[in-house]
Amino acid sequence: MVEPIAAVVMRAAELTARGLPHQAIDLLRPALAVNPLHGEAWCRLAAAHLDAGEPDPALNAAKRALVLDGDAVWAQRLTALALSELGRHREAVVAARECARRKPGDWRCQVVLAEVLANTSDGQREAVEVAREAAHLAPTEARAFQVLGDAALRVRDWGTAERAYRTALRLDPTDDDVRANLTTVRRKRGGAPMPPPSREALHAAHVLVWPTLSRLAALLVAGGLILLLAGMPKPTPLLGWFSGLLVVACLAVVGLPLLRAGGAVRRAVVRLPLHRPKVAVTVAMFGLSALVLLGWTVALLLGATTMQPLVVAWLCALVGGAVVVLGGGR
Repeated sequence: MVEPIAAVVMRAAELTARGLPHQAIDLLRPALAVNPLHGEAWCRLAAAHLDAGEPDPALNAAKRALVLDGDAVWAQRLTALALSELGRHREAVVAARECARRKPGDWRCQVVLAEVLANTSDGQREAVEVAREAAHLAPTEARAFQVLGDAALRVRDWGTAERAYRTALRLDPTDDDVRANLTTVRRKRGGAPMPPPSREALHAAHVLVWPTLSRLAALLVAGGLILLLAGMPKPTPLLGWFSGLLVVACLAVVGLPLLRAGGAVRRAVVRLPLHRPKVAVTVAMFGLSALVLLGWTVALLLGATTMQPLVVAWLCALVGGAVVVLGGGR
């Protein structure tokens, strides 16, 4: 009696899961000769060939599954993986994007897209974002976090890679490959320089920083002028409290946008002065102004009566404000 094709597919899945893909292939081929229109069996055969390291027959089987009734998204994923294994990376990306388009909420489609993107020279950073989306869709799946770690490892994002691998190990402590990759990341992270921010991250940081600098310019220039007028001819300790409020307001203007920004943008903000000279000049002037203003505040509260530090702070703020105005945010 011929065994039903559904039972054969189930047994083949069990064999593949146990690391016996060749036995699964030997089981599926005779069954498919009798039932050549069973799409799921062709998908299972393609998956077994991939596990056996045979991308050519895997691609043929996946293509057969694509034109039959069944899980077209699964067949599309297998097609993308087989194409990637064959080195046909551009075609693999096209197939994987189609898979993600058909079922955007399926974390497995996002994982496959991240895997094939990571094998292209211009898609590695996108692979990290796609894998991050897969991990978001499947927070209990170790595979999603493993792929996120692998993608981050390729772009030398050691922090993201380490967090992803640690999560993957927490979900599946038996995965030795993830454990080895985590050890590699920790070793490299110890002496590795921080990777340069991407062009997109620098642009996002500039969009965040420049309006903040404009508000800071208005606050320091206007506030310093009011303090100058109020302190004539001789400042009092009471003026120190108002000066202190001005310093706190400056900290709030700078801190609140940074708290709302994402981690990548915050890291880019730290390095933005190295890439934007006008931002470096403005930050230096405003930082010096705030420090001098803070020192003058403390001196006033301790009984000092000088106005010279306030004049210096106001002039620094004026120079920084002039750069902001002339720069125009370009």
